[in-house]
Amino acid sequence: MLADITAALGAIKTGSEIARDMAGALSPDETRAKAPELYGAMAEIQHRLAAMQLAYGALLEERDALAREVEEVRQARMERERYVLHQLPQGGLVYRFKTSRESGAVPHDLCVHCYEGGLKSILQPNGSHLVCPTCKSRLRSKGMAAVATRRGGVCVWTL
Repeated sequence: MLADITAALGAIKTGSEIARDMAGALSPDETRAKAPELYGAMAEIQHRLAAMQLAYGALLEERDALAREVEEVRQARMERERYVLHQLPQGGLVYRFKTSRESGAVPHDLCVHCYEGGLKSILQPNGSHLVCPTCKSRLRSKGMAAVATRRGGVCVWTL
């Protein structure tokens, strides 16, 4: 980008020197002789400015993409802060949702393997185990997983 700016400034300087020479010409023939040079310098200036506009547009797109990426990372960090590593009574580890009254979310546990890989996979009870529907990991829960109770159409599992 700096090279484009330098080249554009050089073309502007050349064009202004040609225009100054034309203004100081003593005859119309001298002015007409310099006109093609001035048109060439103006075309070069336009070319350099167009190149700079394209580069500027690319920089704006890159900035916007980076801003979106930063926002996604911020959102992901906020989402990850909603969970805490928890050890089940049988020794297995899960990421447990930090319950709060204002969140309104149903308490649940996430698979550690999937969570560390950037996925949010809710463990499902299956007999005496919790099973990850994504990676099929099985964790032994205490005895048998309690039967689901229905609250507002949502299954709530207690361990």
